[in-house]
Amino acid sequence: MSLLGFIRRARADVEVAVVGAGLPALAVALELARRAKRVSVLGWAGAEERSAGLGLVVLGPGRPYPRVVSALGRDDARAVWSAGRSNLDRLRAFLEETRHDCGYDPRGSFLLARDREEAVSLARGEDMLRDDEFPGEFLDHYMLETHFDVSGFAGAYWAAHGGELDGARLAATVATAARASGVAFRPAPVRALESGRWGTVIETDEGSVRAAQAVVATDAVARALVPELGASLCPAAPQRLRVVVEEGARVPTAARTADGRLAWQARGGNLTLAATGGVRPDHAQAGSSEAELVPQGLPVVAGGGRGWVESAEVAVDGLPVVGRIAGRPLAVACGFGALAASFSFAAAAWVADALLTDRDPTPRALHAGRFEPGPA
Repeated sequence: MSLLGFIRRARADVEVAVVGAGLPALAVALELARRAKRVSVLGWAGAEERSAGLGLVVLGPGRPYPRVVSALGRDDARAVWSAGRSNLDRLRAFLEETRHDCGYDPRGSFLLARDREEAVSLARGEDMLRDDEFPGEFLDHYMLETHFDVSGFAGAYWAAHGGELDGARLAATVATAARASGVAFRPAPVRALESGRWGTVIETDEGSVRAAQAVVATDAVARALVPELGASLCPAAPQRLRVVVEEGARVPTAARTADGRLAWQARGGNLTLAATGGVRPDHAQAGSSEAELVPQGLPVVAGGGRGWVESAEVAVDGLPVVGRIAGRPLAVACGFGALAASFSFAAAAWVADALLTDRDPTPRALHAGRFEPGPA
């Protein structure tokens, strides 16, 4: 009998192996462990703030609602926003249960327009979102500049269902809860994954791990591990930057720009910015300088910013990639980018249902199968 044949017939080491090192993997592992499954997280490096994202808890993909409706249809667009609200409810329940607030601040979130066309779309979206039971308010540039010390934006939309927290503290809290629920953590890097109806074999630097089922919940190497994701994921814009806000200045936070290219969070006198979406062809080699990331009109102290890069993958349409892979005991929760806290808890519940029941509740607009011909 070949080694692979032996591995296929041998008893699984764990019931479910979760591949990942950030918040999505931790949330999935915790959800599965609480459903009485024997779970191991593979590729976990012991630093929860890796892939913790910005700590933004927001609804939608960071584009005006009318544009998402035009691309997806009203029902699917509504489902995407509803998924974010479900995630927010699950996050709040988790924070209440653990009695760790993780710096959670539920003051809503902002989508900012860089030009008049974006502002008009945000204004149109206010009534549409209200009709779909997502409250908020459009602010023209006069109102925006009255409330905040910013300039140069054509308008903004404030969403009532939104907020922010400390992403690293949240990831650490979820990791602690996962350990308490019996989740095992194996830090060895994952090199390859093979799965079929017989189960899954995951190759790490410390040897092979056999699992009855597996979840790839990493934003780093999902395309390499799951060939079916090749057309759905692309390299994420890697730039990150932390700068100092001018003393006493008011900055809208949690915030994203309506072109889908930038998100930021203001906490403790600092402003942390992240490029979002895929790598733009004209900025493929861009660094993390203030000139690259900080929009003109933000009240930040010039110079002295700390920039870095975070290699990751995002979906080509800007939405997470979640759900079971057809024909295999394998599910994915990928493509979150800098906004992992906005979908991870809802995605964990969908993945657990998809693996443990005959039903995959992942919304069609977020399902991994949406890039394949035919229904997800």
